[in-house]
Amino acid sequence: MAILTQSGRAAMAASIKSQPIHLAWGNGNSDWEDDRAGDFTFANDQIDLTQTYIKDVVVKSQDEQTTYTATIDYSVDSVTGIITRIPTGAIGVNDMVNVNYIVDTPPEDITATSLQNEVGRRVVDEVVFCVPDEQGDLITPTGRFTAVEEPTNNLHMRFTFDFEDSPGEIIRELGIMVSTLLDGNLPAGQEYFQGADIIDPGILLVLEHTVPLVRTAATRETFSFVVTF
Repeated sequence: MAILTQSGRAAMAASIKSQPIHLAWGNGNSDWEDDRAGDFTFANDQIDLTQTYIKDVVVKSQDEQTTYTATIDYSVDSVTGIITRIPTGAIGVNDMVNVNYIVDTPPEDITATSLQNEVGRRVVDEVVFCVPDEQGDLITPTGRFTAVEEPTNNLHMRFTFDFEDSPGEIIRELGIMVSTLLDGNLPAGQEYFQGADIIDPGILLVLEHTVPLVRTAATRETFSFVVTF
C-alpha cells in the first residue's frame, strides 16, 4: 500500500510556503448566533423550527409560566432543528409552547471553495516551518510550536489586520487563501485587498467559522494558525 511520507508532507508544506498566502475574512451568515423566539404547536408530537443547527433551547408553556425540562418533557435534535414531545412528560398532545433558541454556527464544510460573504483579505505577515513543542513560543489554539529552518509538515502562519481594514463589519468566517492573483496596477505596498483588487481568489486552504467579531477602527486583530499536512 502506498503511503504519503513525512518528507512528502514536508514537500507539500514547502510548496504552499512558496506561494502567495492571504487570510480572507467575511460576514458569513447573519443568522449565526442569532436569538430566536416564537410560539409553536406540536403536530404528531413534533415541532420543526425550520432552522438547522440550533443550541440553548428553552421550551416554556405558552404563558411562559412553566419551563419544561429537556430529556424529560421533550428532546431536541440540534442539527435538524426538530423538537419532539416525550409522551410521559408534562407537555400535552397538540400543546402550543413558547420556544427560545440560538441559531448555532454550523460546522465548516469540507467542500467549500470560498467564504460565504468575503469582506476582504490581508497578506500573511510570517510563514515558518515549525514542530510541536510544549515550551514553544509560537502559541496557537491548537497548541505550542517552535520555528525551525528545515522543512516540516507544519506551517505556522501569522496575519495582522490593520485599524482601517473594514471597520464596522461583523466577522464570522476566516479562510486561508493560496495563490491569489491580484490586479497588477495596485499601489506598491498595499497589503489589504477587496473586490476589484482581486483577479483570481485562489484556493481555499483552511476554513474556520468564528464567534462574531465586530470590527472597529480602534483595534488590530492578529490571527495565528498552524497548518499540518
